[in-house]
Amino acid sequence: MNKVLKIGLIITLIVIVFVSIFIWRFLGKPYYRISLIGTEYIENADELIYANEQLENKLYLIKKYKYSEDKLLIGFGGGNSVTNDYYAYGVANEKRNILLEPKFQFISSKTNSQKEPIIFGLPYIEKGNEKMMFYKIENGNFEPIDEKASW
Repeated sequence: MNKVLKIGLIITLIVIVFVSIFIWRFLGKPYYRISLIGTEYIENADELIYANEQLENKLYLIKKYKYSEDKLLIGFGGGNSVTNDYYAYGVANEKRNILLEPKFQFISSKTNSQKEPIIFGLPYIEKGNEKMMFYKIENGNFEPIDEKASW
């Protein structure tokens, strides 16, 4: 092959890769942002404040990066784009042992009528029948309970 032809093919392939990435993002498909990849343990999270007030061993909120999406907003006065970053949330103890796997869209805490701490969250949709999950803390472990028991 001619040297000029090889260089032209390499440049064409690079352009095709960049254009395909742009089209993928333009269509709102998920992609990864390298700067956000990883897991973060948050010590004094507002989401777990009610549980941490009543427990001796504090709980950590796990914030694990899932993916990002670009949304293109088109209007008569022009357009705009918005990048949404999605995270999965879970709970860990002080030693960073995972108590609830990071699979929730959000996690929060509350107390029931007996003043027991309750952790609840909404899992990401995987099977299509997901619903709000409620957990009661017993002996350092999370026991699933139904919604009425969390009142």
